[in-house]
Amino acid sequence: MKRIAGMTWLVLALHAGGLSLPVQAADTPAAAAAPVVLPPMMVEESISSVPWLHVHAGGTEFLSRCSAYTTRQFVEAWLTKVQLLRVLVPEEFQARMDVPAVCVLYGQDLKQTVSAEIQRELQAGEARNGDSPPGSRVNIAPNMRLSDRDMHATIVYIDEAMFDGSNLSITAGHVRYILKGRVPDLPAWLVEGIERTYRRADFVLDPITLDPLVWHSQGESDALASDPTRPRALLPANELFVTDALRAVENQHPRRLETRASEQELFFRWAFVTGGPTREALWKFAVRAAEGPVTEEIFEASFGFGFSELRDRLSDYLPTAVEETAWIDPGRLPPLPRIEVERATPNQIARVRGEWERLAIGYVQRRLPQVREPYIAQARRTLRRAFDAGDRDPRLLATMGLCEIDAGNEGGAREFLEPAIAAGVVRPRAYHEVARLRFADLRRGVPETKLFSFTELAPIFYPLRRALTQAPPLAEVFVLLAEAWARCEMAPAAAEFAELETGARLFARRPTVGFPIALALARHEKKAEAVAVLDASAGYATDENTRAGVTRLRAELAAALAQPPADQVPAALP
Repeated sequence: MKRIAGMTWLVLALHAGGLSLPVQAADTPAAAAAPVVLPPMMVEESISSVPWLHVHAGGTEFLSRCSAYTTRQFVEAWLTKVQLLRVLVPEEFQARMDVPAVCVLYGQDLKQTVSAEIQRELQAGEARNGDSPPGSRVNIAPNMRLSDRDMHATIVYIDEAMFDGSNLSITAGHVRYILKGRVPDLPAWLVEGIERTYRRADFVLDPITLDPLVWHSQGESDALASDPTRPRALLPANELFVTDALRAVENQHPRRLETRASEQELFFRWAFVTGGPTREALWKFAVRAAEGPVTEEIFEASFGFGFSELRDRLSDYLPTAVEETAWIDPGRLPPLPRIEVERATPNQIARVRGEWERLAIGYVQRRLPQVREPYIAQARRTLRRAFDAGDRDPRLLATMGLCEIDAGNEGGAREFLEPAIAAGVVRPRAYHEVARLRFADLRRGVPETKLFSFTELAPIFYPLRRALTQAPPLAEVFVLLAEAWARCEMAPAAAEFAELETGARLFARRPTVGFPIALALARHEKKAEAVAVLDASAGYATDENTRAGVTRLRAELAAALAQPPADQVPAALP
């Protein structure tokens, strides 16, 4: 089965590629030669008479301009593929989001995805900068997935005459996204091992099919298959399971890197294909590995044997892995949820389409900022259409507020975000943005050393604590919570200390989260707890500044802990 890499969320069989337009795309010759991929811009409602259809199923809102039959076929195929993915990766190890994902299905001529505004911006750029260099182009992607910190959205173009839902496939890039979004963070060796295994998996055939593993190269794999006694070098397990920080400073020789990548896949494939207790041990081990650095004792507690035997077992399994095709019986899948294809309401059109168009703003800003304005204008038009008609759905308001944040208009975001969170919208990022803006207002014009009363900080604490009740947990929520407590005159209560410690546990692999939490704990005389947070995250620091900051604070706290309490210091002699 052919897989198309890149930003597509789903691979649509027999689907046409994107459009290209000449453009002055970059300032440097090297960058000018590379095409810039832009999100499609949907035609305005006044131009197309094709009705929108809506489906909400399986944690995703689908907005479709395809026929009801194609829409249903697509949704059923997508939900089936999600179920099959859970056979390979249990739901516990995937990102969990309370905000529904968004998927826009479109069946119109791709030429309509290049708006007149974009063409004018590109032509104006050419007029200012001269003719485009040879080969400089913009590609309009027919399929694309864009993500925010608490949700993701996809646009998919379908040729209805050729569409066959059974040929849909989730891309490896999306699999990586949902693995990386899991909290607590999964270790890199597990994410990469699963992703590489998935790239060789076929979820169209029944049962699930895993093509033979490729060890370094096809030639090396063929040689191992022909001669199982052929020498091969494997990393010892204590190196295979090292933290990201240690990986960053290890030998970067290409041969070693390829051995690491191949062995990560080999380990996951061995444990998964073996099945039974070995597969159960894999997931038990994965839970422990997400909580902190791997030791041989942790591994042995899951598998019942140590690192040396693991290396022997992987070496013995390798000749089989490079030769055999593995079949995985998915068993009896649960029934699909009820799928109701209905005519979309103005609210659904504005929210779902507007969410996609909002996400496109940041993407375009990073890649081709000179055409950002048409994307901003279109997102605002889509969202305002429902708002101006009187719609005050908190979900719509939250998207409008985030749209203004992404467009750089923070001052205009509050009028939408404040009523959205007051109505209890399910949108973790909305609560964080409101708290961030309120905290910025409070700190404006005052010294960084000034402490605030709990009453002054309560409007910051409230939305942050509301965000903690929604998924996914956001690292930036815990960081801002810690920064606010570090500026508070009053010490947190036990439940509030527990919230900070939860953040340190969930994001133990991110010293940029642990460090401000440790500072807040230390500020309120929880020095031992602060040291524990730093100790847990210190091994994951990948840059020198973070390592230096953690080391300095640990030393200061250690010195403070070594001093006896003030009430135990003997009085000075007269």
